[in-house]
Parts: sequence; structure tokens; C-alpha cells
Amino acid sequence: MGKKVIIQLPLHPLFLAFFLILASTALVWLLFVPSALACAFQPLGLSPRVGYAVALIMVLLSMMLSFVNIAIAEVSRQVLVPEIDYVSFFGIYYPVPRIRLVTAKTVIAVNVGGAVVPLAISSLMILLMIVSSKALEALVVEALTIAVVSLVSYASSRIIPGVGIVVPALIPPLVAALSVMVLSGLVSAVELAPALAYSGAVIGALIGADVVNLVKHFNKLQSPLISIGGAGTFDGIYLSGIAALFLTMLFI
Repeated sequence: MGKKVIIQLPLHPLFLAFFLILASTALVWLLFVPSALACAFQPLGLSPRVGYAVALIMVLLSMMLSFVNIAIAEVSRQVLVPEIDYVSFFGIYYPVPRIRLVTAKTVIAVNVGGAVVPLAISSLMILLMIVSSKALEALVVEALTIAVVSLVSYASSRIIPGVGIVVPALIPPLVAALSVMVLSGLVSAVELAPALAYSGAVIGALIGADVVNLVKHFNKLQSPLISIGGAGTFDGIYLSGIAALFLTMLFI
């Protein structure tokens, strides 16, 4: 495999527009998102100051490292390439269409800002849940939420050749928020709902939308680079966690 680290800048006009909007609202983004994450950390045992510091570092890392992809595998695939040969007959050239089978390579990578950092936040939340007073209740709710979000994300995902895996933006976070609110209410762990929703949406979207589709429908993607978590832009994994967190806090 060639390069282990791939830097991919957003060249598509829509991606550039997204980052211009993000840059213009960066102050608002940095005020609200870390504050919401800090509120989710507080019932897990972190003080507001420590929780905010951890959340701010995580959010800044996501923004700065959203262009960075780490290659984890390189897979060869067979591709049918149409081509035209010309045959001369009495001085007249006739086109003869042919199909040639060639070997192409696809690099599978993980986006640092869009996947690694949200997974790190989710892992920290789960570790804090394990040592909390409601560890069993939290882990049961988390496991069920991840399962539901994974199933719904997979069912609602669509593969666009050359583009990647597309999932309606609000489906994973909305499913995560609703699942957590119902399940956490049943086990009297509503105070943990924001953290459960965030980690459930991140891990569920990763498994259902990305990993399962990558395993089952790899050949349909037809792309030289498949980036889990986004390629130069925030993917559904990152946004699903943030949206699920805000929706849950809004509900409670």
C-alpha cells in the first residue's frame, strides 16, 4: 500500500460552500457544541470545567483533522472498461467495440476528524458509564440503541457509485434520540440520555451505514478512495452524534 496518510481537500463547490459557512459560524459552533458535550459528560462524573475542556479539544481536533484520512487497507477489484478498436477493410476503418477487464485498486481509509475523534468521544463516554452508579442500565440502553440505529441506518442508506454511501441526515440522530429517551426512561437513567444518544448515534451510524455496506456492497462503490467518516468533509458519523445530543437535550 502507498501513502498511509491521505490529505483530501474539498474541491467540490458544495463542499467549499459548506466550509465557508462553517468558518463564518465557527464562534457559535465552538460555543454551543463543547457546552452541550460538557453537559453530557457531567452526569458521568466529569466536572463542568473538565468536561468543557475535553469537549473543546475534541471539537477543535474534529475541525482541524477533517481533511486527514488514514489508509487501513488496499483492495484490488476487477473493472470492465469499454474501448473501441478499429479494423481496416479495403482501406475503410470500422469501429469494433470491446470490453476489457482491468484490475483497479481501492484504498479504504478512516477519516480522523469525521470518525476517529467522534469514536474517541464515544469511547470515553462508555468508559465513564462503566464506572458510574448505573453502569448496567447504561450499557443495556447503549447496546439496544446501537442495534436500532445500525438497523435503521442500513435500511435507509443508499449507495451512489463513485460518490459513496448516502443516508438521510436526520434519520440516525432522530432514531438514536427517540430510542434513548424511551429506553433510559424505562430504567430510570434519563440523566445519562445525552451521552447515550451521542455514542449510540456515532457507533450505530458507523456500523449500519458504513461498515455493513462496505462489507456487503464493496463492488458497487466503484471509487478509488473510500473514506469512513468522510473525505475532506464532516460525514454522517460526526453530525449524527452532535444532532442526537442536541435533540436529546431538547426533548428532556
